Amino acid sequence: MDRLRLLNFALVAAATAVLASVCTAQTSGDQPTVPYPVKPIPSDSAIPYPAKPVPTVRTLSPFTANSSSSAMGHFLVYRTREQMNAADRALAAKTEPAIRDAAVLAGMEFDKAQWSYRQLECQAVPNHLFLLYESMGGAGDVSLFSASIPRAANGHLRIVPVTRRGFSLFSPTPVNALAIAAFNRIRAEEPKGPSADWLAAGLCYAALTEPRLEIALSPHEAADANLVLSFPPSLEIGSLGESTVRFVNVPTASQPMQWALTFDAKGQLVKVEHFPAPVYATRIIPKN
Repeated sequence: MDRLRLLNFALVAAATAVLASVCTAQTSGDQPTVPYPVKPIPSDSAIPYPAKPVPTVRTLSPFTANSSSSAMGHFLVYRTREQMNAADRALAAKTEPAIRDAAVLAGMEFDKAQWSYRQLECQAVPNHLFLLYESMGGAGDVSLFSASIPRAANGHLRIVPVTRRGFSLFSPTPVNALAIAAFNRIRAEEPKGPSADWLAAGLCYAALTEPRLEIALSPHEAADANLVLSFPPSLEIGSLGESTVRFVNVPTASQPMQWALTFDAKGQLVKVEHFPAPVYATRIIPKN
């Protein structure tokens, strides 16, 4: 009996010793032995770790977003043949045979109608002479095309057909891929310089591809106060640097047209939307 008591006592003592050692190991701050190197995390936050500052976000647009109101009225200038300066008239006369050949090749029947032209001056493309040709054959029988003449010797003459006897030769010229490509080539011939004005570039394309009436930004610049831009223009800049220029012009007093011209990050025109804008009846609410 005494032996049994001694055996039980010995077992209890051994179990107590094992439990105490386990608790001591769990509560101690000793690190366990691991088969890989361990680097403790320093508690001092002032330790100088290598750091790289976050760069300032910059706009990846090829256009400047700063358009002064004083310059907006000069984005487009229209001149009759009599109002052109002597140098531009001489350049137009010198290039007339090449314009005639290019127009006939484009199907514009240049030798079968009476044509007149006026000059378009684009602030965004100053190193080209633009001539807007028109032939009136009667009601609904109107032919239009634009001619781009480089002022430098390394450029090329280009014709942009608009309508022939009241009809578009291909798809409507404002959204036509050939007109877009021609405009990109014209701008590529311009000398490198500061970023172009986004609105000036968009208005120049609109005036070349829809030269029915003059486009103006304010009533005092327009021949008809009803034909100015009816809404303030806007510029949308995407995350990849693409830019969409939007404005509404009024080629006829009853139908405003909305433009949306999208340029990629390199300034190339890639897409044009041109569609009727809704007409809203408005009434001024008198003050109480």
